[in-house]
Amino acid sequence: MDVGGADGTVLAAILAAHPHMRGVLFDLPHVITDAPGTFAGYGVDDRVECAGGDFLESVPSGGDAYLLSLVLHDWPDDKARRILANIAAAGGRGALVLLLEFVIPPGDAPHLAKISDLNMLAMMGGRERTETEWRDLLAAAGFADIAVRQTSTPFSVIQATAR
Repeated sequence: MDVGGADGTVLAAILAAHPHMRGVLFDLPHVITDAPGTFAGYGVDDRVECAGGDFLESVPSGGDAYLLSLVLHDWPDDKARRILANIAAAGGRGALVLLLEFVIPPGDAPHLAKISDLNMLAMMGGRERTETEWRDLLAAAGFADIAVRQTSTPFSVIQATAR
């Protein structure tokens, strides 16, 4: 389930690369209006459904994995924790959450996450987070077995399991 997945591009690319998978795109109803065209363009429209709603209220249940790609950095900690708690409640014990986000590295060396942190604060009220902050946020929302994996890009994949 791609939570906050906008037009579905990320989910469509994942489904195109993994023909055995099915997916659900979840975002605000007016945001997902272009998604059917995206899915048709990738040839995956028969394996995906769109669901409209507000992740600050709830998310659809039944997903075995919930993906959030550059979503939580838009939000301050209290709302990010609420989104994650809604996912933990909907997915139930053992549900997997995968976050594609910046992780601010320690030290004073320049990094894209540090510039993005200022932008998120000024424009959205959100923030980038350190590894410790991600771990604390996920634990507070009901997740355990937290792993942070740096990719070959400036982004990391953060994985956790609902308790």
